[in-house]
Amino acid sequence: MLNLIGTMDPDTEAAIVHFRPDPWINSLISSKDYTPISTEARSPKPNGEDNFFSRTTKTENTIPHVLTLQRRDVSLPPSKVPTWLPATKQDVAAAKANPTPSATPPDVLMIFALQDGVLGRPETTHGGITATLIDQAMFNAIAAHTSQLPRSGDPVTVQLDVRYKGQVTTPGVLVIRSRVVARDGKKFWVRAQAIQEDDDSGGHLEWTKREKVKADAMGFWILTPAEKL
Repeated sequence: MLNLIGTMDPDTEAAIVHFRPDPWINSLISSKDYTPISTEARSPKPNGEDNFFSRTTKTENTIPHVLTLQRRDVSLPPSKVPTWLPATKQDVAAAKANPTPSATPPDVLMIFALQDGVLGRPETTHGGITATLIDQAMFNAIAAHTSQLPRSGDPVTVQLDVRYKGQVTTPGVLVIRSRVVARDGKKFWVRAQAIQEDDDSGGHLEWTKREKVKADAMGFWILTPAEKL
């Protein structure tokens, strides 16, 4: 097992300790393809930026732990505008020749410990919270592509399309995988999926558990100069 403790910020270290006992999450943390990075949105800023993640949901009864894993080798995305998520059966048929790009392999994995403070319905995270977490994962995927380049603006969401596929069981662990599938200058198209490990049998054996997509999403983002925000 890779020992990461003592090499990063306290929030990230605490999240690794919290998630390690989960075999599925431990396999993600231990992957040679990904490395833990600081979740910058969890750090308070003097101007109030990121207060939702660094204050509102950084509590024991909302989302006490968040872990971000970034792909070590982030591939350059194509510049061709991708096919959007199909909305109708006709769209699905039309997209067969040019399908929507996959969210895998993700540029970023974000892992959230969800508690009952984010419930919208019994044992279910509010759909707006799920969309917000997806939005943040998309932002981090874009950051993985731009962090080593001269700063030309901040990514802002122009369009976010979330398709809900199932209940986000809460309390529980939610993994969001996010990948930049196209870039044209300051324009980014991003795919993301929210995933949980469900027990199909109603039992407790590890082999009966399956990863299920609870929400599928696509976003369109633009780098915007800070003075225009």
